[in-house]
Amino acid sequence: MNRTGVWHWLSLALLVPCLAVSCKNSPTTRPYREPPPPDLKPTTIDYVDADGFDGLFETALTNQDPVIVINTQHPQPDWGARLNAWIAAWNRGGKVDGQKLRGQVPLPSVTIDGDSIREFRLLVGGLMDRVEELAKNGSAWWAEEKVRSRRVALLKPYNLRFHLDEGKNIQLIFFNGNYARYYPQFMETLAGREGGEPEEWSRKFECSRCKRFREETDRLTSRVGER
Repeated sequence: MNRTGVWHWLSLALLVPCLAVSCKNSPTTRPYREPPPPDLKPTTIDYVDADGFDGLFETALTNQDPVIVINTQHPQPDWGARLNAWIAAWNRGGKVDGQKLRGQVPLPSVTIDGDSIREFRLLVGGLMDRVEELAKNGSAWWAEEKVRSRRVALLKPYNLRFHLDEGKNIQLIFFNGNYARYYPQFMETLAGREGGEPEEWSRKFECSRCKRFREETDRLTSRVGER
């Protein structure tokens, strides 16, 4: 090999480690994330107040579908006892820090306009405080212990997110914890990675952008208190 060829290979040998170090230390480098499997696609069900909806939803849960999206076509949680019974069954399926999964505010008398995250959060929290009572007062299957127990068990692997779609209607999104490692990617595709959004899956109920709103409110309140 001539002298020119030797210098060529020596240059490459020196360049490759430098490139590796440069890439490793680059502030724009993002950690590798395993891509989601091809079957991680939401199962979408339009809510209707009929037995057919119960059958479709239960089939998706029995199949352990990774993500189930319920389109309610309701801007407020006034969909009635059938869907409330499903939410109540989910609420019975797990605890956080020894407490039943509940909201922290009473049901307010407000009209959601689709842009008010505060009102949305209040509506969601108020619903979760009363959802079992609402189910008892109007759902036929909630009173059947065998059916209720089966559906509580089917919902246990899922968390629950209340989300406003493009039409300002509420979606219920159930994400299976068996696919928890793909939850951050799903959240990015759902609403973008916004400040305050959960990065890891946990079995609790959330509403989109509500955590960010709470943190912003706490920050502003803290500033006022320091004056």
